[in-house]
Amino acid sequence: MTPKENRCCGISLRSLCFLIGYMHLVSSIVDVVCHLLTVAIVTNGFQCDVNNESLQAISFPWLEPVLIVLNLGTHGFYPYPRVLRNQYHIYVEQMSITAEPRCYPGMLHIYLIDLLNFLINVIWLRIVMSYVGAVHKKNPEPMRMFFSLSVVKLVMQAMYFGYQPFFYDVYSIETVWFLKLSDILIAITFLIIVQKYTKALRMEKAVEQNIEKPPSYIECLINAPIRPPSYEVKDEVVVVDEEKKPIENVVRT
Repeated sequence: MTPKENRCCGISLRSLCFLIGYMHLVSSIVDVVCHLLTVAIVTNGFQCDVNNESLQAISFPWLEPVLIVLNLGTHGFYPYPRVLRNQYHIYVEQMSITAEPRCYPGMLHIYLIDLLNFLINVIWLRIVMSYVGAVHKKNPEPMRMFFSLSVVKLVMQAMYFGYQPFFYDVYSIETVWFLKLSDILIAITFLIIVQKYTKALRMEKAVEQNIEKPPSYIECLINAPIRPPSYEVKDEVVVVDEEKKPIENVVRT
């Protein structure tokens, strides 16, 4: 692929992939930390059951819009860590709430859905870190894995396109649909850029592998034809000295 084809809108595809990778990395770290802190606050340090009073402690109206904008096009399979304040309301309404929450050591205060969401976020963070490292090392294989999982995530978003997120009570319906469409369009744009750069890297690797290199000494020995040993036959050469005359017997008379 020529240098001109390695650019998009006048910007290098490598630079754009770096930007995409670090945007995903920042949003993934924020999601994991925010999710962990939210669960820790409502469970009083993972020691008590959730109650209405603990739910009031995580009421930060300014944080929800920040997380939504931060996760546009960059989130994993569980995009909105602050949504679980609404989930907890559902759980709490189905349970009989006592005046004093039960507190005892252990992880039984954490709901299974929170554990699954946290695990999903951590796995996605590991995939994003692998992608960022692959961009640094120009390794297309981890980038292909990131691209494939992002496509799966995008398909899942399209399947649940009509699903209303939990922040419908904060924003109007028009704003919700705008956010969802923007999320999908930004994700598609990122996927196109990643796919182009991954293809360019694979072509570069293929060209490098096709370059003929001189064989090593061991390869020359292995590939050399085997021939039987040859012996040089020397012919005997008789040298006659013409200047030397034969000795004649002198007969004395």
